[in-house]
Amino acid sequence: TGHMKEHAMVASDYAVKAFNKTEVTINDVDLDSLGGGVAATGGSKVIFNGESVYVDSAATSGRYIFYAASAGEIVINAGTFSWDPNDNNKRAYVYADAGTKVTINGGTFGKASTRSGYTAGILGDGEVIINGGTFGFNPTKWVAAGRTVTKVDSTWTVQ
Repeated sequence: TGHMKEHAMVASDYAVKAFNKTEVTINDVDLDSLGGGVAATGGSKVIFNGESVYVDSAATSGRYIFYAASAGEIVINAGTFSWDPNDNNKRAYVYADAGTKVTINGGTFGKASTRSGYTAGILGDGEVIINGGTFGFNPTKWVAAGRTVTKVDSTWTVQ
Protein backbone atom coordinates (compact mmCIF):
# COMPACT_ATOMS: atom_id res chain seq x y z
CA THR A 1 0.00 0.00 0.00
CA GLY A 2 1.46 3.35 -0.98
CA HIS A 3 0.44 6.64 0.58
CA MET A 4 2.06 9.76 -0.85
CA LYS A 5 1.80 13.50 -0.31
CA GLU A 6 -0.21 15.49 -2.83
CA HIS A 7 1.76 17.61 -5.29
CA ALA A 8 2.38 17.75 -9.03
CA MET A 9 1.99 14.27 -10.54
CA VAL A 10 5.32 12.56 -11.21
CA ALA A 11 6.28 8.88 -11.30
CA SER A 12 7.42 9.06 -7.65
CA ASP A 13 3.78 9.63 -6.60
CA TYR A 14 2.85 6.09 -7.60
CA ALA A 15 2.21 3.14 -5.27
CA VAL A 16 4.56 1.04 -7.46
CA LYS A 17 7.15 2.55 -9.76
CA ALA A 18 9.70 0.80 -11.94
CA PHE A 19 12.61 2.78 -13.39
CA ASN A 20 16.18 2.34 -14.70
CA LYS A 21 15.36 -0.62 -16.99
CA THR A 22 14.01 -2.92 -14.27
CA GLU A 23 11.24 -5.50 -14.67
CA VAL A 24 8.59 -5.84 -11.96
CA THR A 25 5.88 -8.51 -11.81
CA ILE A 26 2.91 -7.89 -9.50
CA ASN A 27 0.88 -10.97 -8.55
CA ASP A 28 -2.32 -10.82 -6.49
CA VAL A 29 -1.65 -7.49 -4.75
CA ASP A 30 -4.21 -4.86 -3.66
CA LEU A 31 -2.69 -1.39 -4.13
CA ASP A 32 -4.28 1.64 -2.47
CA SER A 33 -2.76 5.02 -3.36
CA LEU A 34 -3.29 8.71 -2.65
CA GLY A 35 -1.38 9.61 -5.85
CA GLY A 36 -1.32 7.22 -8.80
CA GLY A 37 -1.28 3.46 -9.23
CA VAL A 38 1.54 1.78 -11.18
CA ALA A 39 4.28 3.56 -13.17
CA ALA A 40 6.87 2.22 -15.62
CA THR A 41 9.54 4.70 -16.70
CA GLY A 42 13.16 4.73 -17.86
CA GLY A 43 12.85 1.66 -20.09
CA SER A 44 11.29 -0.46 -17.33
CA LYS A 45 8.53 -3.04 -17.66
CA VAL A 46 5.70 -3.81 -15.22
CA ILE A 47 3.54 -6.94 -15.53
CA PHE A 48 0.33 -6.66 -13.46
CA ASN A 49 -1.37 -10.02 -12.77
CA GLY A 50 -4.00 -8.77 -10.28
CA GLU A 51 -5.61 -8.17 -7.72
CA SER A 52 -6.55 -4.46 -7.70
CA VAL A 53 -5.47 -0.81 -7.87
CA TYR A 54 -7.55 1.84 -6.07
CA VAL A 55 -6.66 5.55 -6.22
CA ASP A 56 -8.12 8.15 -3.85
CA SER A 57 -6.64 11.52 -4.75
CA ALA A 58 -8.04 14.93 -3.82
CA ALA A 59 -5.87 16.60 -6.50
CA THR A 60 -7.72 17.82 -9.59
CA SER A 61 -4.80 17.32 -11.99
CA GLY A 62 -4.24 14.14 -14.01
CA ARG A 63 -4.36 10.87 -12.09
CA TYR A 64 -3.68 7.49 -13.66
CA ILE A 65 -4.04 3.88 -12.56
CA PHE A 66 -1.24 2.89 -14.99
CA TYR A 67 1.37 5.40 -16.20
CA ALA A 68 3.99 4.61 -18.87
CA ALA A 69 6.67 7.19 -19.74
CA SER A 70 10.29 7.30 -20.95
CA ALA A 71 10.18 4.04 -22.96
CA GLY A 72 8.29 2.20 -20.18
CA GLU A 73 6.12 -0.84 -20.86
CA ILE A 74 3.14 -2.18 -18.92
CA VAL A 75 1.29 -5.47 -19.39
CA ILE A 76 -2.06 -5.79 -17.58
CA ASN A 77 -3.28 -9.39 -17.39
CA ALA A 78 -5.97 -9.18 -14.69
CA GLY A 79 -7.33 -7.01 -11.90
CA THR A 80 -9.98 -4.55 -10.81
CA PHE A 81 -9.17 -0.86 -11.24
CA SER A 82 -11.04 2.03 -9.62
CA TRP A 83 -11.06 5.48 -7.99
CA ASP A 84 -12.84 6.95 -5.02
CA PRO A 85 -16.17 7.94 -6.63
CA ASN A 86 -16.17 11.27 -4.76
CA ASP A 87 -12.91 12.52 -6.34
CA ASN A 88 -13.35 15.09 -9.13
CA ASN A 89 -10.15 14.33 -11.04
CA LYS A 90 -9.05 14.66 -14.63
CA ARG A 91 -8.09 11.01 -14.90
CA ALA A 92 -7.63 7.93 -17.05
CA TYR A 93 -6.94 4.28 -16.35
CA VAL A 94 -3.93 4.33 -18.66
CA TYR A 95 -1.61 7.12 -19.72
CA ALA A 96 0.87 5.95 -22.36
CA ASP A 97 3.40 8.61 -23.30
CA ALA A 98 4.96 8.66 -26.78
CA GLY A 99 7.46 5.80 -27.17
CA THR A 100 5.77 3.54 -24.58
CA LYS A 101 3.63 0.42 -24.88
CA VAL A 102 0.71 -0.77 -22.75
CA THR A 103 -0.94 -4.14 -23.42
CA ILE A 104 -4.26 -4.97 -21.74
CA ASN A 105 -5.05 -8.70 -21.79
CA GLY A 106 -7.78 -8.57 -19.13
CA GLY A 107 -9.16 -6.75 -16.12
CA THR A 108 -12.15 -4.70 -15.06
CA PHE A 109 -11.99 -0.95 -15.72
CA GLY A 110 -14.90 1.23 -14.56
CA LYS A 111 -16.25 4.54 -15.78
CA ALA A 112 -13.55 6.87 -17.11
CA SER A 113 -14.09 9.91 -14.88
CA THR A 114 -16.48 11.77 -12.65
CA ARG A 115 -15.36 15.06 -14.20
CA SER A 116 -17.24 16.42 -17.19
CA GLY A 117 -15.37 16.10 -20.49
CA TYR A 118 -12.92 13.41 -19.35
CA THR A 119 -14.37 10.22 -20.76
CA ALA A 120 -11.58 8.58 -22.80
CA GLY A 121 -10.27 6.17 -20.13
CA ILE A 122 -6.94 5.98 -22.01
CA LEU A 123 -4.73 8.96 -22.85
CA GLY A 124 -1.35 9.70 -24.44
CA ASP A 125 0.44 9.13 -27.74
CA GLY A 126 1.99 5.77 -26.84
CA GLU A 127 0.93 2.37 -28.17
CA VAL A 128 -2.03 0.83 -26.33
CA ILE A 129 -3.33 -2.61 -27.37
CA ILE A 130 -6.41 -4.16 -25.79
CA ASN A 131 -6.77 -7.94 -26.18
CA GLY A 132 -9.42 -8.43 -23.48
CA GLY A 133 -11.18 -6.94 -20.48
CA THR A 134 -14.33 -5.17 -19.33
CA PHE A 135 -14.60 -1.39 -19.58
CA GLY A 136 -16.95 1.36 -18.36
CA PHE A 137 -15.82 3.51 -21.31
CA ASN A 138 -15.63 2.77 -25.03
CA PRO A 139 -12.28 0.99 -25.68
CA THR A 140 -12.81 0.43 -29.42
CA LYS A 141 -10.00 2.79 -30.52
CA TRP A 142 -7.39 0.57 -28.82
CA VAL A 143 -8.77 -2.92 -29.49
CA ALA A 144 -6.40 -5.36 -31.23
CA ALA A 145 -7.27 -6.66 -34.69
CA GLY A 146 -9.42 -9.79 -34.58
CA ARG A 147 -10.93 -9.02 -31.16
CA THR A 148 -14.62 -8.28 -30.71
CA VAL A 149 -16.20 -5.52 -28.64
CA THR A 150 -19.67 -6.10 -27.17
CA LYS A 151 -21.62 -3.32 -25.43
CA VAL A 152 -24.32 -4.09 -22.87
CA ASP A 153 -25.82 -1.03 -21.13
CA SER A 154 -22.76 1.10 -20.20
CA THR A 155 -20.20 -1.73 -20.22
CA TRP A 156 -17.95 -2.81 -23.12
CA THR A 157 -16.39 -6.29 -23.15
CA VAL A 158 -13.38 -7.15 -25.33
CA GLN A 159 -12.71 -10.80 -26.19
